[in-house]
Amino acid sequence: MRRIKKQIISAVFVICFICIVSLSAIAGVSDSVKITSWGNEVQKYAIDSIGENEAVMQSLTPTDDKIILPQIEINQAKDFYLSAGYSDTEAEETAFIYVKEINTLYQEALKNGYAVTDDEIAAHIEQMKLDFQVAENRDEIYEFISSFENEQAYWDFQFEMLRKDLPIQRYVADKEKEFIRGNDSSNSSIASNDAVYFDSVLEAQDEWVDQFEAMKDEAEEKYEYIVE
Repeated sequence: MRRIKKQIISAVFVICFICIVSLSAIAGVSDSVKITSWGNEVQKYAIDSIGENEAVMQSLTPTDDKIILPQIEINQAKDFYLSAGYSDTEAEETAFIYVKEINTLYQEALKNGYAVTDDEIAAHIEQMKLDFQVAENRDEIYEFISSFENEQAYWDFQFEMLRKDLPIQRYVADKEKEFIRGNDSSNSSIASNDAVYFDSVLEAQDEWVDQFEAMKDEAEEKYEYIVE
């Protein structure tokens, strides 16, 4: 179980943001991911909007004790891992871990003031569109987008994913920055372009991977999980 969690630790956002990173760099997931195959699988969640799913809507509500894990999210995650070459059993187990982590981090983000508005999501999407145009893997990005009915269908899908993912993204990014600032062992500053400083930051970033895992484990102990 620990090995599987390590495999997906840096893939926390991969299903929502499959196109942002190089497909060959997806967090320990096989680089044999088939873009078209995954795009075709996503269609079922785009046509039957995941944002209108009752369990998903319930999971977006702040909670102090019980977290809803929408079955539709587990199915979506499993489809991704199957496309990545996982066996059915591995895909099922990894998908459950992924969805549990996502929903836990989402609740933690809300508790720490990282809720987002529709306007913020829309603005983020506009920035994504600009980033995609200059991305090194833009051909892969647009190949994936082309698997949707049309480009707007893709962005509508992303909008629903970002309701949960954008608060997580902001929350985790700030926690990482806070950890690195507190664990930079050098006395150098970035302004000095000191190699010692950069080595120290890289070391702190490596330590953050373990810290992030511990943070998630601690958070998960506070909740009861219900699959619906």
